[in-house]
Amino acid sequence: MRPTTTELLEQLDHVLETQIMPRLPDEHTKARMNVASQILRAVHNRVLMQGETIAADNADIVALLARLDGRSDPGGEAPYVSVDTLAARNDELKAQLVGALNGLDDLPEEARAAADAAANAYLRRQLDRELELTALPSFGDAPVDLPLV
Repeated sequence: MRPTTTELLEQLDHVLETQIMPRLPDEHTKARMNVASQILRAVHNRVLMQGETIAADNADIVALLARLDGRSDPGGEAPYVSVDTLAARNDELKAQLVGALNGLDDLPEEARAAADAAANAYLRRQLDRELELTALPSFGDAPVDLPLV
């Protein structure tokens, strides 16, 4: 699914740095926006590293629990797959899907109708997933103002 979270964060950072920061009226406002930009970059780094970090921590905990339980083999934790890896695979699969859909007109009518229905059902599920991702987030009550810098 494109854009990925990291791509969105990178684009937001670019817009802040090139279009918003230069137009801010005073140094105090620029300093406050710089705090927001630093938070954005921290979120970006967390998105990039958090999954692998959590997977490594989970594996360590599983191994420790096994050792504390007197077992030498903790059993395997599922390997971490990054969002970028999943997105690349998704791009490959979508390219294959486009090729398959392009060939539907060559099918007999009944088979084509069934394939169309299956493709439409997939597209509905994909749209529902995209809508869920783009729905306005709910963070609860936001602070009235940023803390003074």
